Amino acid sequence: MRTVAELTRWWARRRPELPATWFEGRTRSWAELDESSTKLASGLISKLGVKPGDHVAILDKNSDAYLELMFALDKAGAIATPVNWRLTGPEVAKVVGDAEAQAIVAGDAFRSQADAAGVRVVGFDELPRDGGPDPHLDDESRVSWQLYTSGTTGLPKGAMISGRNLLGGTCTVFSIEVPESRVGGRSLVAMPLYHIGGCGWALASMFMGSCAVVMSEFIPQQVLDVVEREKVETAFLVPAALLFLTSIPESQGRDYSALRNILYGASPISQAVLERSIQTFGCRFTQVYGLTETTGAITFLQHEDHTGERLLSCGRATFGADMKVVDPSGVEVPQGEIGEIVYRGPGVMQGYWNRAKDSADSIKDGWFYTGDAGTEDEGGFFYVKDRIKDMIISGGENIYPAEIESVLAGHPAVADVAVIGVPDETWGERVKAIIVRKPGAAATGEEIVEWSRAHLAGYKRPSSVDFAEAIPRNPSGKILKRELREPYWAETGRQVN
Repeated sequence: MRTVAELTRWWARRRPELPATWFEGRTRSWAELDESSTKLASGLISKLGVKPGDHVAILDKNSDAYLELMFALDKAGAIATPVNWRLTGPEVAKVVGDAEAQAIVAGDAFRSQADAAGVRVVGFDELPRDGGPDPHLDDESRVSWQLYTSGTTGLPKGAMISGRNLLGGTCTVFSIEVPESRVGGRSLVAMPLYHIGGCGWALASMFMGSCAVVMSEFIPQQVLDVVEREKVETAFLVPAALLFLTSIPESQGRDYSALRNILYGASPISQAVLERSIQTFGCRFTQVYGLTETTGAITFLQHEDHTGERLLSCGRATFGADMKVVDPSGVEVPQGEIGEIVYRGPGVMQGYWNRAKDSADSIKDGWFYTGDAGTEDEGGFFYVKDRIKDMIISGGENIYPAEIESVLAGHPAVADVAVIGVPDETWGERVKAIIVRKPGAAATGEEIVEWSRAHLAGYKRPSSVDFAEAIPRNPSGKILKRELREPYWAETGRQVN
């Protein structure tokens, strides 16, 4: 299997009765999913005019219908383009416009945001189906998904992910590194499907024959209920999710005997949360490290390696992954020295959509430059120390300061602004704005944050504002983010949390 579409066909032939997805009490077998996604693919082509290579955006919370649509789009030769449902209308329009999407499929709750995109909007219940044959538009090098991640310019960038990336990289890797996943198993999909940690994990679990137990969104009490009632065996969760789950009394005294392995990643985890999670759930824990541009996980810290100093590690390079730490000129540094973590392997994206320069800056001679500063020890374990790029990770969501700075600079009281991430026990990091007011302006931090509500999704809005006389910059005008961060991170020992 080397394409997303082939996954449904193969399992439908091999184990047609095997459960493929579960959602809110409804189970679909592989035979049902294969048949329904084929009818949908045929309808998309014949009735919506979807052509090979077209982008079709998806704006909704998780569901089995969401996954079905992603399979159908691959069968139709189109590019599934998930959009973060937490974005405002103008932010949705920016992503959809950048992708040059032909249409956007939106849940009922998100029609207003979708309408702002200015393209054809189709509800899930309006999706056309017909009895045409499976188009069989298979090409493993073709882009299957386009997942959006912002850049240092503040503009969204579409990472182009091929079938080879997904099936030859991510799915193969998880089949080796997560032996607890099995044919007939049950895997929790509670992270958002617009995120590689949601859609990538769902696909990898289904690749291995596990039923994707899909939740519309992460609500701690509901997650605990589903894990126990549906006998979930494997799951992927971000550290903030583990913090929430283990902080509520309802997490105690439950039957977690079916759980075999919980994978976690997308942001660093504190030792206290990790230890509490292991005690609460009583199963294996595996840390993963990766990016959207690497099609997900490229390192794994297995349960038995969660000891001593290696609790701070993100693990060792996985099957097929070449990794090293390099200096600014691309030369590998000695073990233990800090440099930029780079990766070469089957997961390297096909590049950023319509951004040749950004692609060339990120992928050099086949190596993807992660933007993360780190080290490698003598055992091949990697440690993320800081971010070379200015990205903030809050609750597993990637947040880019330049985008927020651009918005806040539009406030009539703001003369200059810098945005940084500061430590937060719940989310890992939270957004702080440091603002220089215009002469005579008296706007408060609360007023500025409230003003940003119409322009920024909730997770991007600053949680606090400090005022300063000036923003420190180097001679070329670049904001000295490290200098701004230092007072807030002085007690943590590293500049990620």
